[in-house]
Amino acid sequence: MKIRDKLFVAFGLYMLLAAVLGLFTYKELRTITARLALVEIADDITNTILEVRRYEKNFLLFRDDTSYQEVRRYLGILNKYINNISSEIITEMGSNNNEMMKKAIAEYEDLLVMLSDNMMRQAELMTMVRKEGRSIEKRLDGSALQSFLLVRRYEKNLMLYKDESAYVIVENSLNSSKLGSETERYNLLIGKLFDLYKDEKATIEKMRFKAREIQSFTENLSKKERASISGILSMATKLLVFALIAFFFVGIVINWRLAVSISTPIRRLEKVTKKIAGSDFSETIEVTGSDEIASLQISFNQMEENLKDAMSALEQTIAQLQEKQARLVEAEKLASIGKLAAGIAHEINNPLTSILTFSSLLLEQCPASDPRHTKLKMVVKETTRVRNIVRQVLSFAKEAPLRTEKINLNQPVTEIVESLIAQDVFQGIELDLDLADGLQDIFIDPVQIGQVVLNIVLNATHAIVPPGKIRVSTRAAGNYLELIISDTGKGIPEENLQKIFDPFFTTKDKSRGTGLGLAVSYGIIKKHGGEIEVRSKLNEGSTFIVRLPIIKQ
Repeated sequence: MKIRDKLFVAFGLYMLLAAVLGLFTYKELRTITARLALVEIADDITNTILEVRRYEKNFLLFRDDTSYQEVRRYLGILNKYINNISSEIITEMGSNNNEMMKKAIAEYEDLLVMLSDNMMRQAELMTMVRKEGRSIEKRLDGSALQSFLLVRRYEKNLMLYKDESAYVIVENSLNSSKLGSETERYNLLIGKLFDLYKDEKATIEKMRFKAREIQSFTENLSKKERASISGILSMATKLLVFALIAFFFVGIVINWRLAVSISTPIRRLEKVTKKIAGSDFSETIEVTGSDEIASLQISFNQMEENLKDAMSALEQTIAQLQEKQARLVEAEKLASIGKLAAGIAHEINNPLTSILTFSSLLLEQCPASDPRHTKLKMVVKETTRVRNIVRQVLSFAKEAPLRTEKINLNQPVTEIVESLIAQDVFQGIELDLDLADGLQDIFIDPVQIGQVVLNIVLNATHAIVPPGKIRVSTRAAGNYLELIISDTGKGIPEENLQKIFDPFFTTKDKSRGTGLGLAVSYGIIKKHGGEIEVRSKLNEGSTFIVRLPIIKQ
């Protein structure tokens, strides 16, 4: 078995034990979570019932509307708790118990409404009894009145105590007064009032019974679930202890077996390695097993043979290094030639300036009809061309320092474009200037940026066969300002896109360029911390995107 397989089996056993423990633990936690939610709901219901009972007592004592409304409000909260119980918790507590609780609460609420209606009718009847009693008092006099006043006193006891003994006394007093038809309606009202008292007492007893029933059910449910949670936690604790013991012993066995199967062949490998370190390649390692260590033993045996091949390869590498060194020497020579060329160009520039100056003076003094005028004009033109080539060589060979200032990018662009529009080279070419307003001022060298614009625009004119169009625009793009110069020329072949910034690379006629313009422009933009991107399609045109960073100095 391979080491990977051994480790896989070992860790597989660990993971299997962990998974089994995790499943049991997850199941117990889910059970505890459900039962805790049930206990919480039972506690909420119990607390709400206590509030209902508290305001119930106030209502029965003071018979005020405020207490009655508070009882109804807490009953609404209680119903909300019951209706919002999840199906999972209903399963835990039992759907029959849930329905019994709902029914008990509904019956309690109906009894409360009945009691409230009873009290309202009591108040009405009490008013009617008092009114009828006063009416009888007005009609009676003498001993009859005295007898009835005694009845009225017992009437007050009846309204105060609401018990049967008080009612019996009132009835006996009425009978003994022998007032007959005078008190017939009064006696009827007293009877109805006493019936309401009896109904009230029965309703109150039923209400209290239902309240105790609901309270007892929730309290018993809470106790039962707490006891169940305690048992589950005890079982989970025992399971955890068992799992830790199992992990400990299984780990000892597995790690010992792995250590023996890996360390023994490694010690043999170490012994032979020490001999090889002493330049003794006579002994090879005996290959045993089929795991990764066996593969290592086979590879180790091949090492000795590969050393000879490695020596041969090393000699080839030395030869390649010598060849690269020779190339570096050639590159150094080219660099020296470049410096020499820059020095020569500097020396040539002075006499060229003199030749150009004097030939230009002679050309001005020579009339156009003179046969020498054409030759002088050619001398001036070619001398100017040579001077431009020398200047470009000097500009490329010698790095000019940046003289930056904080200005708007549109300023040097506008100045260069306006100076070019009137030149003959733009005949038949439309030059469109589209500069963005409100650009942020940045630190640039306006002269060198102007040279970049000049070089790219002139290259665009050389690529266009009139009629054509060149568009110069600026815009803000994130942390950069972009200068875009696009043309409708013949485009750049794809194989030349990677070469256009190389010095002296040009596809134009020698009379129209030296191949240094874009190389110089590339160097200027890099010194500014920017970049130039070129997009081109054959026969459709080219676009140069110059990006200059917005740097705070």
